[in-house]
Amino acid sequence: MPTLPFIPNLQPLPNNINVNVNACISTPPPITIDCPQTPDTLLQNATRAAVDTALASERTRTQALEANESGYTAAELRIALRKERSRSSRLAAELAGLRSAAVAGQAEAEIREEGRINSLMRKMDGLQKEKGRIIVELEREEEMLTNTLQKKLAVVRREKVLLEKQIERERKVERERKAV
Repeated sequence: MPTLPFIPNLQPLPNNINVNVNACISTPPPITIDCPQTPDTLLQNATRAAVDTALASERTRTQALEANESGYTAAELRIALRKERSRSSRLAAELAGLRSAAVAGQAEAEIREEGRINSLMRKMDGLQKEKGRIIVELEREEEMLTNTLQKKLAVVRREKVLLEKQIERERKVERERKAV
């Protein structure tokens, strides 16, 4: 199941800044594809849209801060710089956490896939053993049927020989009667 793309936790703008967010955000043109979209394509499109939205929001925030900071004194700029550094370190920590989570998720997915593969291999081994057992059992049944049929054939041949001898004796007796 595809996961939703990461949307950064952006801090709201200060109340004293007036920004027209709609003017800064460009809406991407609608995507028209004739073939049905796969989950990977949907995920890529959603990720791209989330990144574009986050970048537009960050551009808007930066423009608003620059407009607001134009009249700052050196002390106010130091405070703003300290806030940005704090925000930057918080974002770096969040990024490191997300990367770690991504690596852990990938490792977990690999472990699950390996488990599935091992399970399928065990099932396949079981089926191979069952197939071998069935083949041996079938050969045994064929041999038993062959032996039974050969015994019946031997009995029929003996009966045939006996019948041929009896017919020959009867013919001999009949020839003797005609001769007498």
